[in-house]
Amino acid sequence: MQPMNRLTLLIVLLAAVLIAAAPPAQARSLYVGEAVLIPGEISDAQALVNALDEVLVRLTGMDETSPTELLGLGVADARSLLQSQQRVRVELMDEDGNRFEELRLRAEFDPPSVDALLAREQLPRLGRERPAILLWAATDDELGARLVDDPLFEQALREQGRRFGLDLIQPLGDATDMAWVQLSDIRGGFIDSIEPSADRYGAGVVALADLRQGDEDWSGRWIWRIDGLDLATQVQGETLVDLVEPGLRALLSSLVDRFATVTRPDGGSTRLVVVDGIVEPIQYAEVLRFFDELSLVQEVRLIEARARSIRLELSLSGEGLEDVIRIGRTLVIDGTAPDGSLQLRLAR
Repeated sequence: MQPMNRLTLLIVLLAAVLIAAAPPAQARSLYVGEAVLIPGEISDAQALVNALDEVLVRLTGMDETSPTELLGLGVADARSLLQSQQRVRVELMDEDGNRFEELRLRAEFDPPSVDALLAREQLPRLGRERPAILLWAATDDELGARLVDDPLFEQALREQGRRFGLDLIQPLGDATDMAWVQLSDIRGGFIDSIEPSADRYGAGVVALADLRQGDEDWSGRWIWRIDGLDLATQVQGETLVDLVEPGLRALLSSLVDRFATVTRPDGGSTRLVVVDGIVEPIQYAEVLRFFDELSLVQEVRLIEARARSIRLELSLSGEGLEDVIRIGRTLVIDGTAPDGSLQLRLAR
């Protein structure tokens, strides 16, 4: 291989500077919490703690205990982590289809400070490497069995998806989709039939929800597949909307179990990686951006750049580099070289 020419090297170095100056928006959004404000009932101070609690649930997947209560965090702690806050009005729909506005406190917390808090407590953290989730949902009520097409259900998916930091995709349900997936597949829990549709939507996780109306309430089953492992949870509630939150909460918890990392108390480690298969100068910048946006990576150092490959040294805060690389689908892992460097190539 030949070393890269000056122009290509300049592109790589310029990309590194631009990446360092522009943290990804997705990373910031994980640290933005929202909490309802009710004058006379929920103060700005309490809403701030609630907003921090939402962020910590999103990062840790805690599904039984409030993180702020578990860690003994109060208003002063929330303010010490705060970057900015504002009051916002969010338009929602009620059960009768009427629009109304809900007053919320939207608070953005400092990512390094929040991460340091979780590191001190040795709590697992699910970073911004989160696979898109393709959700097939079916319902059975007085109108019969069909794919869910309910505005309140879709509103709940948006709200709970934001709350838990989940990238949810609902299929179009067009002729192409239905050639792969039948309603009976969803209701029967046949996730093997659902999985091929993931490629169309670029999803890393497939999920299905079979939701049924009973005589007095609703019940259902959520099933999803992560890295070939099938998981499920049973849900119950008074309305169809009530079945969304527990299903997504369980899904988030399983993502944390599979992909979350714990920051090493000794300050982390370093790892050499070599990426092959680069044919365009801009792809060097793509590789640098990919590693810079991994929450596990604290620093990226360019060791060597050649005509079709790049060698980097990564400073890591914990274990699990291979897992987060697989989530991204940008790079393919080819193995480990005798010198210990991780061998990668650009996915095609």
